[in-house]
Amino acid sequence: MKHSATLIEKFLRDECNEAEKQWVKEYIAQHPEALQPYLTEESWHAFQPGQQLPEAISGKMMTVIEGRTFQKKQINRRWYAAAAAVVLIISGGLLWTLLRPLPVNKTMAVKPAQTNVAPATALRTVMNHTRKTMPLQLSDGSIVELSPQSEVKYQEPFTGSRRDVYLKGQALFRVTGNKEQPFTVYAGQLGTTALGTVFKITAWNGKAITQVQLISGKVVVKQEHAQAPDVYLLPGQALRYDRQKMLVTVNAAISNKKDKAPVRINEIITFNNEPLAGVFKQMSEKYHVSIQYTESSLTGMNFTGTFDSSKETLKEFLTTIGTLNNLTINQKDDVIYIVQ
Repeated sequence: MKHSATLIEKFLRDECNEAEKQWVKEYIAQHPEALQPYLTEESWHAFQPGQQLPEAISGKMMTVIEGRTFQKKQINRRWYAAAAAVVLIISGGLLWTLLRPLPVNKTMAVKPAQTNVAPATALRTVMNHTRKTMPLQLSDGSIVELSPQSEVKYQEPFTGSRRDVYLKGQALFRVTGNKEQPFTVYAGQLGTTALGTVFKITAWNGKAITQVQLISGKVVVKQEHAQAPDVYLLPGQALRYDRQKMLVTVNAAISNKKDKAPVRINEIITFNNEPLAGVFKQMSEKYHVSIQYTESSLTGMNFTGTFDSSKETLKEFLTTIGTLNNLTINQKDDVIYIVQ
């Protein structure tokens, strides 16, 4: 027995001649329990089977193992499977790394397998547990206004050729333009891609409807798990996707026939934390349009941003403000009504 243990250890060090190697293979096939001192729990977790043990050897090993008493049946099964794998490896004439290293002054360097798969990048997760909208600034300068009880995941910072964000709940996105790095939000089985725009997505868990509302710019919406055509939205349009019925509907774009108040060409007005009542009053006086609202309903609401008359109409500008503050903008003839 001492002689066999010595040869097994010599075999593990790859110091056996051909005759000794053959003897060790045959001995372990007949006495698989001889491997027990070299098998560890750690090596079991690292083991991945690649072949099936021949029935003759498997039966013999099972007979030997069933004749022994182990405290835990799970460990018994694990030892049997690992020992069987070692016999297979030995039968193929290969050394293995499953067994515990022997106390010798040698260090084995294991070269990792080559792979073309890029290492996964950990995503930052932000959950809004408050009752107020939470503003987030991403590494590219884009702004996310995360609604209460909503969650987003994203790379910090963005790397590669894409900017991917994963949303549960509701959020408004102000995307920094970058044609070389598209910005895509995945939510409720939809992927919404924009190059530089403002849009709002609602995709609550437990709700069948996912909605994408475009405020300005242009986006393309794709279904994640269906061969459906891409949908391009225009400002003012909203896409609704029923995840149960797999049905997509898009509302009509807001008509501009009555929306266009007389606007001066290429005029830019900037607001810095201005109360909404002041914003509406200034725009009403400058463009000679009646804007009706209840001032008390706007208490605590401010706006920071820019109105560029060369890029949007007055109605589109007011609609953006309304969306950000849960206000409804209606126009009848030459009067614009703002209600909560």
